[in-house]
Amino acid sequence: MDIKIDNIEDEKETQVQKIFKWKKFFSIILSIIFCLFLIIIYCRFKATTGLKVYEYKVTDSSLPDSFHGVKVVQFSDLYYGNTVDIRYLKEIVSSINKLKPDIVVFTGDLISINVDDETKNQIIESLGSINSSIGKYAIKGDSDNDLFDGIINSSGFINLTNTSVNAFYKGDIPINISNQDIQSDLFNILLIHEPDSIDSFENKFNLVLSGHSLNGQINIPIIKKLFLKNGSKKYYNGYYNINGSPLYVSNGIGTTNFKYRLFNKPSVSLYRLTKY
Repeated sequence: MDIKIDNIEDEKETQVQKIFKWKKFFSIILSIIFCLFLIIIYCRFKATTGLKVYEYKVTDSSLPDSFHGVKVVQFSDLYYGNTVDIRYLKEIVSSINKLKPDIVVFTGDLISINVDDETKNQIIESLGSINSSIGKYAIKGDSDNDLFDGIINSSGFINLTNTSVNAFYKGDIPINISNQDIQSDLFNILLIHEPDSIDSFENKFNLVLSGHSLNGQINIPIIKKLFLKNGSKKYYNGYYNINGSPLYVSNGIGTTNFKYRLFNKPSVSLYRLTKY
């Protein structure tokens, strides 16, 4: 009889251990699910807000004396309507104005949805309140629709899509800001939307500014490359020297229809142009 009792007690102990193991297993699974849920919430609502400023010094002895110390601010890829609304846009504009830029450039992908006239006018009012001492310039992105031209023109930007302009500042020697090619006797800034397209230009530029890549949105090695768009597979983040042309690729501000960011805060770029 004693042997049977021991067996019953052993079986009960085994059952308790199994129950404990299953509880521990489910507890771990629930913890993982909860952590993933928190990460998703963070990527969707926290990581897509705020604004980081990347600052670069661009030194080139061919820069006209009158442009020495000029500040160029670049913003890109708003994709208004995805994670950027009018409230956030006003915050972005305020942040840009605090940098006191001399030149402001927008390198494409303005709106991702169709907007009504009221929203369109709000966007124009916000972009129109960006201040610059020399000028504001913009080019189209691959996602820009028919609304782009009207909004950009009405908000005081010069649309440089497929064209160029000479910009003057405190002197008789201008710089050339272009979406196409150089003016050989001037300091040349090239604005392109897709950074990989720099390989199609044969001439050397003093400064090339691009967007489009959004740095993959999810900034994790290997994984990031899965999210990089065509046109930014080769050059997608930070600085590159392309046959003597300095290329800077903006991480952008908004998101595509994949409305998430991770380790990749929305950003603008500030370039200080100097002769030395």
